[in-house]
Amino acid sequence: MKTPTATIASIIAAIIWADGEYSEIERTTIAEIAEALGLTEKELTMNVQAALVELKNMDEAKATDFAVKHAAKVDDEETGEVFQALLQMALCDNVLTYGEVHNLLALADALDIDQDAAVLMLCDLVKSEPELEVSFEPDED
Repeated sequence: MKTPTATIASIIAAIIWADGEYSEIERTTIAEIAEALGLTEKELTMNVQAALVELKNMDEAKATDFAVKHAAKVDDEETGEVFQALLQMALCDNVLTYGEVHNLLALADALDIDQDAAVLMLCDLVKSEPELEVSFEPDED
């Protein structure tokens, strides 16, 4: 990939941060994403962990700004692949939260992915996850 691993990791970390927990399934998903994007699992994991430290004490607005800033650095030819990875990360724990959707749509915009296309991509993945729980409640701060 032309996009630096640290950039991709920062965006992935923002999705992890949105649900407030860095779970084992998310760690496994990072390995799957690394393989799919042709990245080194160790490097992607280390960069995600570093980004999570940066995000730790941020509120939602600052975390979104952090993610959007990094998303703007993604190579134009790789935006679709990166957004698919973000969708995979958001859905891997079988819970889709308000904060994750908010971040995904903000990131789609930063990646120059049409909002309608982003929603359709999310819907397509949601329908393939029969166990998915969707939370309509805003995340607590």
